Amino acid sequence: MPPTVIDTLLAVGVFVLGVTGMLEPPEGTIFRSEPDAWNRALVALMSLPLAVRRVYPTTVFVVVVVSWAVDRAIDYPATFAQIGVILVFHTLGTELSERRSLLIGGVSVAIVTAWTAIGVALLESVGPEAIVFQLIATAAPLWLGREVYSRRQKMVALAERAERAEREREEQAHAAVTAERARIARELHDVVAHQMTVMTLQAEGASRIARDGDPRITDALSTIREAGHSGLAEMRRMVSLLRTSDEGEADMNPLPRLTDVESLLSQLRAAGMDVELEVKGTVRPLADGTELSAYRIIQESLTNAVRHAGPVFTARVEITYADDHLEVAVDDDGRGGGADETTVTGHGLVGMRERVSVLGGAFDAGPRPGGGFRVRARLPVGA
Repeated sequence: MPPTVIDTLLAVGVFVLGVTGMLEPPEGTIFRSEPDAWNRALVALMSLPLAVRRVYPTTVFVVVVVSWAVDRAIDYPATFAQIGVILVFHTLGTELSERRSLLIGGVSVAIVTAWTAIGVALLESVGPEAIVFQLIATAAPLWLGREVYSRRQKMVALAERAERAEREREEQAHAAVTAERARIARELHDVVAHQMTVMTLQAEGASRIARDGDPRITDALSTIREAGHSGLAEMRRMVSLLRTSDEGEADMNPLPRLTDVESLLSQLRAAGMDVELEVKGTVRPLADGTELSAYRIIQESLTNAVRHAGPVFTARVEITYADDHLEVAVDDDGRGGGADETTVTGHGLVGMRERVSVLGGAFDAGPRPGGGFRVRARLPVGA
């Protein structure tokens, strides 16, 4: 049941008890005032605000305690509505901070006790034992409320600690998965891809040697070569996926091709970069692995230039379509800081070399004689 519903039922119950029931006074006790409309109004103020005691603890506390003080000053017969005073002192301890609850509550305990002592001196209906009763009825609930508050804070701290520990475990698990994926990617590239490259190159060499021999041998070697190239392209994609932190994103986005280079350059030009594009030869669709690798090499080379060439520079991208290979070159006239192989986007110059190596091509990168940096890659058309 929600706390607000519980508090509402409690407030109504205390009000009904306060209106219908009177506390049994000591024998011979004489009260100065008889129950009337004002008495019922004070009973209502001591009970009904309890419905929002957890929402407005300080306001409800003041209303209930002041109403009780007025009720005692007028000297109405005591009612069960005085339970409200006990409840608001307890609420003060459970809902306010330690400093505020002890400050407000401690001062109020002293005031209530002093007010009761004055009643003992001036009113016939108040006996000396009322001082002890009021002291216990206010200090004890306040102390119990403080205990509830402290225990609640400890539970919150434990929950936060458990949540933090869970986040740390998830981060460690994620780091372990990332490290394992990187290890698998390295093994795929260093072992499997290398062996497939050797197999493909051997098939190409054997095909040239057997060119004038049995056509069936030539066809078989051609099939092996094509299968090897296709397998290498898929292997490179697998390595790229394993090295990608968000595999889902890598699967959802279409793989870029050389036709997307112009869009890439438009973005860089919009950012203030001076870059030119020249395409030579007969433009035609190539194998997915070849086009994707060429695009990534251009992208990473230009990103490297943006990072290291300096605030003002120009860049030139050249794509050459030949009969048996594709050649891409990226030149800039900046400061030539691209020699840092660890800072290029993706996996740096090492990553570009890996792309070209997997496809059986040639790669070269380094400072230009007149200043700046050059990246050049030659990719087999059938890769």
